[in-house]
Amino acid sequence: RLGRTLVVYRGPGEDAPEATVIAGELPGAATVSPAQRKVLLALCRPYKDNDSFATPATNQQIGEELHLSVDAVKTHMRALFEKLEVGDLPQNQKRVALAERALQTGIVNRREL
Repeated sequence: RLGRTLVVYRGPGEDAPEATVIAGELPGAATVSPAQRKVLLALCRPYKDNDSFATPATNQQIGEELHLSVDAVKTHMRALFEKLEVGDLPQNQKRVALAERALQTGIVNRREL
């Protein structure tokens, strides 16, 4: 106990989480164009309230927000899947992984959402 703060130390056991990922191992913000960054912001907007049940915005929602066609959004999304290295994931996991990667790497931060 430190004043009114209770501190608990737990040694890592066999159930320890995976190793921390070093920031340099993730793709950086420098590889994303300004237009792609806008698409990422729109994609991640549902996460602004830290809602654990949020899902990324759809291509239609992104297009409406940015005044782009759905085909233009799809083009940006395909490029982003490759740049942020989630292109090999199953189709139903790519959008969530892309949003998570954008937030993890700092390309998008929650204050901007």
